[in-house]
Amino acid sequence: MHELYQYEFAFEVSPVPMLLVSASGEILLTNSLLDDLFEYDAGELIDKKVEILVPESIRKHHPDMRGGYFGKPVKRNMGQGRDLHGITRTGKVIPLELGLDTTIVDGKPCALVVALDISQRKLHEEHMNLAMDAAASAMIMVNSKGCIVFVNKAALSLFGYEEEELLGSPIECLVPDEIKHAHPDFRGGFMSASKPRPMAKERALYALHRTGRKIPVEIALTPVDTHDGKMVVSTVIDLSERVEAENAMARKHQEMSALNEELMQFAYSASHDLKAPLSTIIGLLELCLEDLEEGELDSVSEVLHRTLRIGMRSADKVEGVLEIARVARSPIAAELIDMASMINDIWVDLTGSLDTSASLVITADHDQSVFLEKNTLHVILENLLSNAVRYVDRDKERNIIEVRSRTEDDAIFIDVIDNGIGIPEESQSRVFDLFSRIDERSDHGLGLTLVKKHVDRLGGNISVTSTVGVQTEFSIFLPLQAMRKAS
Repeated sequence: MHELYQYEFAFEVSPVPMLLVSASGEILLTNSLLDDLFEYDAGELIDKKVEILVPESIRKHHPDMRGGYFGKPVKRNMGQGRDLHGITRTGKVIPLELGLDTTIVDGKPCALVVALDISQRKLHEEHMNLAMDAAASAMIMVNSKGCIVFVNKAALSLFGYEEEELLGSPIECLVPDEIKHAHPDFRGGFMSASKPRPMAKERALYALHRTGRKIPVEIALTPVDTHDGKMVVSTVIDLSERVEAENAMARKHQEMSALNEELMQFAYSASHDLKAPLSTIIGLLELCLEDLEEGELDSVSEVLHRTLRIGMRSADKVEGVLEIARVARSPIAAELIDMASMINDIWVDLTGSLDTSASLVITADHDQSVFLEKNTLHVILENLLSNAVRYVDRDKERNIIEVRSRTEDDAIFIDVIDNGIGIPEESQSRVFDLFSRIDERSDHGLGLTLVKKHVDRLGGNISVTSTVGVQTEFSIFLPLQAMRKAS
């Protein structure tokens, strides 16, 4: 054991706990730091088996592990080994990091062991883990190879995994398929020139839930130097609630825009739909004044009665427009409607005081009465008939405006046809656009927009065909979900 004495001085001046172990497992030499670490007296461990320092759980396997090491000894530097545990004389288990090297003593191979107590480090790591587990945001630590070495509870909750499922797995298991193949290159680029930086500030970023559901996230990357090398801590913020709130706000904005448009349309509707009957009333009252001056009281009485009827229908119309505005897109209760009577009333309101050459023809291939939203149908027909009267062809001897209606299966079909001046082909595609005006005869350009709106609300559709100078035909289809044929 002559050579052994050469190590005694080096052991005693060493700043770390050390021991020398033979291939057969006997402890040949220790220093005072190691004796203190394992709670033994000076020299008390000499000639004892090294397994005395190994926890009971692996003690019986340690000789085979020791034999394997001496069969193919590999130098293990401090900080590069596995975290192990030792047991003290009083039975206390302490976490250790071991450094191993081989040396020859008196011609025999021995293991030079440096044992570093990492209890404080483990305690610090435990405190850090507790702090990270308490964090509201998901946190994931990844090593230089892209493997997950730590996840906090928030991350497990966010991604739907158990801890043992993620530890050791590649971080790409949390990356959506469309960028999964490129992610190792992104990760490698960050590792090579890493500095703290946020992600997804300018673009949408998603992570992958265990179920395959994509989660909108914001990620901050922070490089960390550890005893196991450089790692990256990813702080992941779930943006699902924020994105949903933004989507909800966008929907509300759309709803408000639609309501604003409806309010504007209502204002124009009120003026547009009341203009014709008011003009008729004014014309009739002028006739009354003329008859009064001439003393024709019977004529005055007749005209006033006509004016009263038009005024009463106009008041009903105002209430109808208000009802439509109040319910917006909701259905209005269907009523029993006499189609011919409604069309005739509209015609009188439109032409009561006008000198028009137009003739009205009503053709119904069904019972005259149907169940339908009365006020809505009134607005639709009044606007179509008003346009037909406005665009009569004054060069023709006779202008005919015909309203045809028929029922088929669960629908009603209504056609409003006139032989007026017609609509130019280039204008037909925009006749239902808001404020679209065909020529100087056009009013605010709102009437047909309202017609289209109401037809759409009832789940139907409307189309137009026209040949200039020949004929214009508006065709309406309305399903019978909210109406039925009169019995």
